[in-house]
This record gives sequence, structure tokens and C-alpha cells, in this order.
Amino acid sequence: MTVYIGLLLFIAIVAFINKKTNLSPKYFLWISFMAMTLVLGLRGSTVGEDTKMYLSVANAASRMSWKEIFSSFPTTEWNFISYGIYGGYSEQIETIYMAYNKLIMSVFHNPQGVLIITAAITCYFMMRFFCNNVEQYSDLYLATYVYMCDSIYMSSFNIMRQVLALSIAAQAIEEVKQEKYKKAIVWVAIAACFHLSALLFVAVLLIYKLKEKRKYYKWIVLGVCILPVALPLLTTIVSKILPKYVSYLQTSFWSAQAKGTLVLWGIIIIAILIMIRRKDSDERTWWLIYMATIYIGVELIGMRYTVISRVAMYFRIGLPLFFPTMKKYFSTNSRLIYVGGILLIMTWSFLSYASSPARLYTFGF
Repeated sequence: MTVYIGLLLFIAIVAFINKKTNLSPKYFLWISFMAMTLVLGLRGSTVGEDTKMYLSVANAASRMSWKEIFSSFPTTEWNFISYGIYGGYSEQIETIYMAYNKLIMSVFHNPQGVLIITAAITCYFMMRFFCNNVEQYSDLYLATYVYMCDSIYMSSFNIMRQVLALSIAAQAIEEVKQEKYKKAIVWVAIAACFHLSALLFVAVLLIYKLKEKRKYYKWIVLGVCILPVALPLLTTIVSKILPKYVSYLQTSFWSAQAKGTLVLWGIIIIAILIMIRRKDSDERTWWLIYMATIYIGVELIGMRYTVISRVAMYFRIGLPLFFPTMKKYFSTNSRLIYVGGILLIMTWSFLSYASSPARLYTFGF
């Protein structure tokens, strides 16, 4: 855990110095995300459940010709597992992601380059998303800390490709804000080329543009409540449209435990109740309320069907903005208690992820 604790302390020290010297929070943002990039990109093959697979994809891409990669667009076979006389299983991945690996391998000739470049792109786009969407720049301190400690950053050690797609799709929010809808669609389309699940971000954009969110909130709550009941129907629809992903809705590969997460959910629910009772909550705040509500609803299903938690990731991206926004509803003294409580819970969450055997850190060189 030494590397993770070092990262935690480094970012805390940078925040302290940045505030003491009255520098712009943007300096803190850049330094923090560069540090997170290094830790994420320099990890060894054993850090994260799927890192070995990503390195194997990179090596497979380097052996394939460009023609072979694009021969079966939109997906490409990167590995074939033979079962002898019983046939075999073709492992497929998005063609553009395979070409992305091929390009990096052509330059660096080392699969570690894929991890480093992907970490840099992901962290840059996440940083850009927070910078463009906080209410005030001073919120960047808390937003960055929540991002680092909550699930998204720590999940990057495992579901690297999906978090990369999420970071790209998140850029569409700024375009929608400026009513540049075609550009927003392009961002989501690019993200989907790296991980098809990024198409779910369209729901995030639609919620962002929804007018009179306060009026329709009760329907969102109702939808979240009936979602577990509707899961069989959802499975049938997915099996018809995207049969590749139907197993994600049927299988639990590991046991999901709420434990400390329940504390986080409790705070989110209390915050939501406070926000919805306030008449001065604007449309942006209501967007974050929707995001937090849907995130909890999807995660509840994920406790049984763990892979569905990956769907929640697209709504969880609102949490680093949700907690700083909540500060404005507290007086000066109680605000310090609130922020201190969030920092404590986030630190607990970060250390819990870091202590996982799958996160035991080794360098990839």
C-alpha cells in the first residue's frame, strides 16, 4: 500500500501548499492528475484483475496487420481459445480500440505504453470534465479528492477501457451545455468505439437537458424502484439487440458487499433529501440529484449482479461534483464538519480499495 498512501499524502500536501500560497486551484488539479497518471500508468501486470488481459491485447495488436484489424469492423478477434473437438471461443474487442493498441505498439513496441498513454488520456479528460463543470474553482480540491478515492479512479486499475470511454463521453456535457449537440454525439460515438457501453452516456445527456427536473423527479424514483422487477424484461431486450452482453445481466462473478458503501449511500440520500427540499436548487443541482439517485438504484441491483455496477459508473461520475455542490447548503461552521466527514469517508474508501489483494502495487518495469 506504500504507493497508494504516498499518492494520498502527496495530493494532500499539494492541496495544503496550493491553498497557503493562494495559487489557482488549477495548479493543484494538474499536479494531482499527473501524479494519478503515473501511479495508474506505471502499474505492473498483476495490479488489477484485467491488466494482464490488456497487455495481451496490446501484444496481439502488434502481431496483426492493419488489414486484419479492420477486416471485421466493428469488433475484432484478438484471441481464440480452442476446446479441441468441442470447438472454441473467439475473444472479441472493439476494432477502434484494437487499432489504438496497434498505433501505440508501433511507436513504443512495449505494451506498458498502452497503460501509460491510456492513463494519461483518461486522467486528462477527467480533469477537463471537472474543470468545466464545478460551480467554482475552489470546488476542484474536493472534487479531485472524491474522484481519486471513490470507485472510478481505483476501478481504472481493472476496467481501464470502460473508464477511458467514460472520460471521453464526459466531454459531451460541455457541448450540450453550449447546445452543440452534433459535437456531443461525436464525443459519445468516439467513446463507444473504445467501449460500447459508453452509449449509456446518452441517458446522462438527456437528463442534463431535461427541463423542470424537479417536476419529473418522482418518476425517476419510481423507475429506480421498479428496475429490479424489470430486470428480466431488460435481459430479454439486451439478448435481442446485444447478445454479447446478456451474461452481464444474469451472472454474479463475485459477491458484492456494501459494508462501508452503505455509509456513503446514507450520506448521499440525506444530501438528496436536503437538496430536494430547497426551493433554490437549480437545474444543474437537480441533474446531480438525478445522477446520484440513479447511481444508487443501479448499484442496488449490482449487489446481486455485480457486473451491472459497471453501468452505475456512468452515473457515478456525478459524485465528485455532487459533494462540493452540497457545501453551499451548510453554514460556515457546519460546512467544515461536512467536508471533514466527506474527506474521512473518502479516505476510508481509498484505503479499502488499496488494501485489496488485486491492488497490491508493483511497477511494470
